[in-house]
Amino acid sequence: MMGSWKKGLQTALAIALVTLPLAACGGNNDNSGASSAAATGGTSGATQAGDGKLEKVRVSLWDRSNSPNGQKLEDTVIVKKLQEEARKEGLDVEYVVLPRSQESEKNNIWMASGGGPDIIITYDMNAMFKWAEQGGLWELDDLLEQYGPDIKKLIGPSLEVAGTYKGKRYAIPAMRMSTAAASNMKIRQDWLDKLGMKAPTTLDELYETLKAFKEKDPGGVGKDNVVPWALPAISQGMKGFFFGPMWGAGVAIDGPATEMYMPSGNFADGVFHSAVALNEGKEFFRFLNKVYKEGLISKEFVTDVNSQQFIQNYTSGVSGFMDSNEDPWTVTKETRKTVPEAKWVTLDPLVRPNGTQAMTEANVYGLLNMIPKSSKNPAAAVKYLNVLAKNIKLVQAGIEGVHFKEEDGLYVAIDPVKNAEEIDWYFKDLNLLTQGYMGNPTKDQMKKQFANEPNPDEIADILDPYFKSFEKFGKQGPLIDTPRPVSDKSVANITKFLYDALSKAVIAKDFDAEWENVVSGWKKNGGEEYDAEVTQNLVAMNWKTTNE
Repeated sequence: MMGSWKKGLQTALAIALVTLPLAACGGNNDNSGASSAAATGGTSGATQAGDGKLEKVRVSLWDRSNSPNGQKLEDTVIVKKLQEEARKEGLDVEYVVLPRSQESEKNNIWMASGGGPDIIITYDMNAMFKWAEQGGLWELDDLLEQYGPDIKKLIGPSLEVAGTYKGKRYAIPAMRMSTAAASNMKIRQDWLDKLGMKAPTTLDELYETLKAFKEKDPGGVGKDNVVPWALPAISQGMKGFFFGPMWGAGVAIDGPATEMYMPSGNFADGVFHSAVALNEGKEFFRFLNKVYKEGLISKEFVTDVNSQQFIQNYTSGVSGFMDSNEDPWTVTKETRKTVPEAKWVTLDPLVRPNGTQAMTEANVYGLLNMIPKSSKNPAAAVKYLNVLAKNIKLVQAGIEGVHFKEEDGLYVAIDPVKNAEEIDWYFKDLNLLTQGYMGNPTKDQMKKQFANEPNPDEIADILDPYFKSFEKFGKQGPLIDTPRPVSDKSVANITKFLYDALSKAVIAKDFDAEWENVVSGWKKNGGEEYDAEVTQNLVAMNWKTTNE
């Protein structure tokens, strides 16, 4: 899922208006001196900036394996520029690169070993709660007050709603500048036009559309090559989700976000039920089992843990439907490198069994920045984030005058081709404080934004329904910020189990028999106790269902 996703989603979708297109590393396991560092805001073993030398700070950086030219993240122009700006503030910054798909695993290893960087990142609020409860994170209230004035000025709204546990701050949450930065369904309009079909409006109609894509091959790629629905492995950090289709089956987001990139479950008659405990959830996965058996999703999706096959499927033009946190123009532009006539458009939410429509909308907060207790210089870590806040345009749009120019509050790309090579593929992952830079743009703003493109009117026409879909149908899930001991104990095991069990259910010859294993395993891992705890929290919050 997301940690309100992401995704990450995840493209920061307002940033997409600028250009459209964040390696395992060891550390010092010695935790001695940590308490004195917190008390003084000093380094306790690290070099102080006051003596003329630089303070060392190590920062997580996700690698999405999408470099267009084989360039290492550590050697890119924005990384070098950020390091230069940090040195002016007395900081020596090292980026600790790890594959995006290994975020959860690597963070857990770092937290257990004490060998991680000074700043670790996640979308998983539950992980932050767990580590805070275990005493593994620095409290940040005083550090933020002393060293983060520019942070507070930049992301005040997100600080008000997220990052605290039991009344104390343990994370600095990035602020989403547009709540459209979330999962959304997209479909190939050029394929629909060739087949004389309208966009599907229900899950049943989606099946018929996928089947027509496979059987009639509107892209002319050969029936055996068509993969109608681009979908990677069911695990955190992937680029493809099934939020939209699962909403269409009647599953909502009434529970807290987890690492499973799908709707969490339904709250009805005062009781919460996780997706796998719902008949609607079972029937959705029966649907996935059906489309898998008929070759409507990739036969190798289970092993596509880095989304490489997923990306190949849609960019090569063999797929006609997807659910991801990229906007339709971004995927159109990527696909047109291979198929010039390709046109991806927004697919509005499918009509649910109760006749309503809804889609997941991002919360005002996003990525969580945390400082593990193994960091001997938490003050330097906060100082780095403050440097980032002071140079926020750099990670929102690149170097001003080189990659973009600012006009009427818009960041207009100077040379989109240059940007694609130099910054588009990674620079948003350096932006740990904001996701995007503006709210939902108007059509006129988009036309101006893309004035350097040969088709600004078309781009605006593609993107406008995308933003309007979120505005009309978007819903946000609950933010439970009270202690949840059952979740702390069981959610990691539940998630790990479901990654494997749901994948087996999708590819099973006997779906019903395999689904019994899903439910029984979920129960053995504490699923029913998890739901009871969520129910207690939702009742205390007077939560109203998103399934209306």
